[in-house]
Amino acid sequence: MKMKKTRNRSPLGLLTKILVVITVIAILTAVFRIRDYTRDYSYTYSESNYVWDLQGDRFGDIYSTAVRDMSKGKSYSKDVEECRALAFYYEQAVLEKAYRDNGFEEKADAFAEKKAEYADQLGSLASKAKSVEAQLEN
Repeated sequence: MKMKKTRNRSPLGLLTKILVVITVIAILTAVFRIRDYTRDYSYTYSESNYVWDLQGDRFGDIYSTAVRDMSKGKSYSKDVEECRALAFYYEQAVLEKAYRDNGFEEKADAFAEKKAEYADQLGSLASKAKSVEAQLEN
């Protein structure tokens, strides 16, 4: 007489299997997100990326592009350098306004000084500084 093998289906064994599956899915998700995140930073932006955002006065987008477009040893054209200066001018203007609106005058003054440094680098985009200020007033 042969005996049938019965599998031990304890709740603890089932719970362990479920946890292993969830852990594997979580690890795979994390790996794909890290891969996508690093891929975004390896992308090279062209002058047209900056110009597109500049035409629509999308200063926040210009700033995002400038931050993502940082690479060691990368050289930029004069126009792109001016767009990047405008992006960092915008950053300083936003921070200055936020600190000033909340009563932190010393910090706001520090950002105003840095903003003035970027204003000197704007070149042909100097008129856009007024657009930045107007946008922040609204």
